Amino acid sequence: MKRPVCSHCLRPVKVCYCHTIVGVDNRWPVHILQHPTETKHAIGTARIVSLSLSQCNLQVGESLSEECLSAELATDRSPLLVYPGEDSVSLERLDKTTIRPLIFLDASWRKSRRMLFESAELRSIPKVSFQPVNVSRYRIRKEPDSHALSTLEAIVHVLSYLEQDEDKYRPLLNSMDWMIEKQIEMMGRDVFENNYKGYL
Repeated sequence: MKRPVCSHCLRPVKVCYCHTIVGVDNRWPVHILQHPTETKHAIGTARIVSLSLSQCNLQVGESLSEECLSAELATDRSPLLVYPGEDSVSLERLDKTTIRPLIFLDASWRKSRRMLFESAELRSIPKVSFQPVNVSRYRIRKEPDSHALSTLEAIVHVLSYLEQDEDKYRPLLNSMDWMIEKQIEMMGRDVFENNYKGYL
């Protein structure tokens, strides 16, 4: 028998986090391109973002859809791909007065690099990057780098900086924290400590 699933967050009703969601009016539009494998992760953060932000489009796939390209690339506010690389411009150098659509890739580092390599459309979009200053609070998913951030944390960091308002996007972090704590509670503290040492 299948467990009932929430139609909004797509998680089992027992661990639904919808009651933690707070709507936030973001000035910079956000588009998330989510690799199909990420939809299978119970602890993904992209959907929290899509449920929280007033201007957010979540697309599942390995390349941008024609609809997204026509909507984003046809505008006089050309989009930016938030992704590190030698050809990226640092976040600090962006003109904060010119609002532009922001595109984020929700995937593992290996899969995101492949998505970029195989998509001429993605490669054509100017990139912007930032250097995380804090260790990720995403304690139940191991990352290759201690400063690697979840998709939600990266979006919160970028929007908070561009709008110069850290408190505005804190509700997204609170929802993520609740989800993580609930997951730890369900797996058991011993299992968590044995498998995620260093993430406490």
